[in-house]
Amino acid sequence: MKKVISFLLAATMALSLAACGNSGSGGSGDAITIDLSAFYTEMYDSIFPDPDNAPALSEITGDYLEQTYPGLSEVETKQCLAYAPMITAVAYEIALVEVADSSDVDTVKGIFQDRIDAQVAGGAWYPSAIEAWQNNSRVVSNGSYVMMVVHEDCDAIVNEFNALF
Repeated sequence: MKKVISFLLAATMALSLAACGNSGSGGSGDAITIDLSAFYTEMYDSIFPDPDNAPALSEITGDYLEQTYPGLSEVETKQCLAYAPMITAVAYEIALVEVADSSDVDTVKGIFQDRIDAQVAGGAWYPSAIEAWQNNSRVVSNGSYVMMVVHEDCDAIVNEFNALF
């Protein structure tokens, strides 16, 4: 009898844990929710563990955001974060967006790709920075989330982003 009760308790716990693991989908078809700011902070800290040797990045907002990513302000977003160094010799930039309407994902991907193309065409100024934009940039999406990243470890960052889903 004890074995049966133990088995039933174990099965109940396993089912409750499985149900908790699916809490992001809500049972009604809702997509999971990712805190892009938390992802950025964790990702930045993992890539640059030594703050003294990390690039100084500034958040891109307002008019500068529209100048950097023309058309992005016309897309309704739930979350929109973009960070870049204030010196063009440093080839590191990240933009993270959650669109309100998933049909806008391709629009945002196009805007991000246009940014990369403009930097490769000479906007990055320095030959090494242009090469970095050309070889170390990625635009990826998952559901209603889109990320553009430029960094020598861009593939590792893409893997971290994809692991969220």
